[in-house]
Amino acid sequence: MKVIKFYADWCGPCKSYAPIFDKVINETKLDFTNVNIDKDISGLAAKYKIKSIPATVFLKDDGTFTKEVGLLSESQLKQLIK
Repeated sequence: MKVIKFYADWCGPCKSYAPIFDKVINETKLDFTNVNIDKDISGLAAKYKIKSIPATVFLKDDGTFTKEVGLLSESQLKQLIK
């Protein structure tokens, strides 16, 4: 599984979510990417239709994905990774 976190520097909830995301991701050793929507030249935000942030996309090995919008708690993020 790969995880993509979409954020912006000016976003208050994104700033609150960052340490939660970093802690859980570092515990799991998953492949992850952080995408600043203001600097997204790759087009990932458009590809996954990100309209609100923070947003987290979970890419499964079979090519499917799920998307969660909003600040997730540590337990919510861990549950979604399972």
